[in-house]
Amino acid sequence: MWLVVLPLCYWGALVAHPGWFLYIGIRHYGVWFIDPFALLASNDALARGLDVYAPNPLDYFGRAHLYSHWWFILGRLGLTRADNFWVGLTLGLTFFAAAVAWLRPRTPGELLWYLAVLVASPVLLAVERANADLVIFILLTPVVPCLLSSRAGWQWVAVLLIMFAAGLKFYPAVAGLVLLAPAERRMGRWRVVGGALGLALVAVNVAPGFHRVLALMPPTEGLMTFGAINLFTPFEIGRLAPWLSIGLATLAVVIWWRANIFCGWDIPRMALSLWLHFVLGAVLLCGCFFSAPSFAYRWIFALWLAPWLWWAARETSAPRAVRRLTEVTIVLLGAALWLDPMTGAILASQIGRVPGQTLVRAADIVFRVEQPITWALFICLLGFLTQFVRDGLRHVRVGVAPDTHAVQRHPAGPSVASGSHSTGIRG
Repeated sequence: MWLVVLPLCYWGALVAHPGWFLYIGIRHYGVWFIDPFALLASNDALARGLDVYAPNPLDYFGRAHLYSHWWFILGRLGLTRADNFWVGLTLGLTFFAAAVAWLRPRTPGELLWYLAVLVASPVLLAVERANADLVIFILLTPVVPCLLSSRAGWQWVAVLLIMFAAGLKFYPAVAGLVLLAPAERRMGRWRVVGGALGLALVAVNVAPGFHRVLALMPPTEGLMTFGAINLFTPFEIGRLAPWLSIGLATLAVVIWWRANIFCGWDIPRMALSLWLHFVLGAVLLCGCFFSAPSFAYRWIFALWLAPWLWWAARETSAPRAVRRLTEVTIVLLGAALWLDPMTGAILASQIGRVPGQTLVRAADIVFRVEQPITWALFICLLGFLTQFVRDGLRHVRVGVAPDTHAVQRHPAGPSVASGSHSTGIRG
């Protein structure tokens, strides 16, 4: 109950006093749900015969269409800018319902941890603007339950959901990695092959629009953003930065693969849902981090990380190295979610007292200092993902017992028990 009441009270206070948004690191433009408005404005522009990939006079900020052509189905459904408020409100409420249905704390400490993620400013930023990433979160929410179903039909639904999400916003294609989840050998192989072919078809379909959108992307930099290449911004190395990022990420994966810190531990079967949700959230965040800078909206996928991190840090059967990695990840995730909003709050309180240029320089210093912290977080996430890929490839190659994936929905919290009922996920 508290996980519902406390965030709603917090968000309600901000709705009543929009000026307070500034003090939690969010710039509120005096208009609610500005991101679906841009999508609906693109549909309205298309209906008028305008070029949707040019500055749009029907949008508040003249934004061009920055997504795939799949979003134009909104206009065919009869939606216009006049529907923006209820569309945004529906998105926000559906996202909140999905989040609290997943985060079910059993102890006060667990409640505080989940609240720290759920009410973080990046999550609130996505809700305040009803960003399209909420749609991706909602679409992918059933993926893990579908993969854990004993029915092949539901597992194919998971593949279709990932394909649809990728068609809408491109980056969710990386969620296809979760298709390596344990399954009966034949199903596991067909699922991976089907997912690869399906995503290839989606890529072919959206590629022309993707190339047009790529040239229109606004600069993504400063507080309330994240991206691997930000670490190299002070060095002004230009096109070399993405290659350095890829190189460091590859090196980290190689080191984690050789370290194999999960060796000798079977993840309990009852924790498989926690684990797969964690993998889903981690691969989406890593995909965004290493591909290009992203706005803070994407941190909403950290909600899928929280239960596994809480459980694994306290699981006595886990190797000590895994528990330590989990504890470090918790600290780094908390810093990633809260450092920018706290900085924004402090700087906002000094507006009118301190020269603007001084505030800008202070924000730039914090931005540079936090880059190694953010990188450390994603290197930790790569450690978990490396283990998942190792096990996933083995499952696809040799298969697992047919009843391995028939798992109960997660009882988030310390009540997830270890013991003889395991996934057979061994390093």
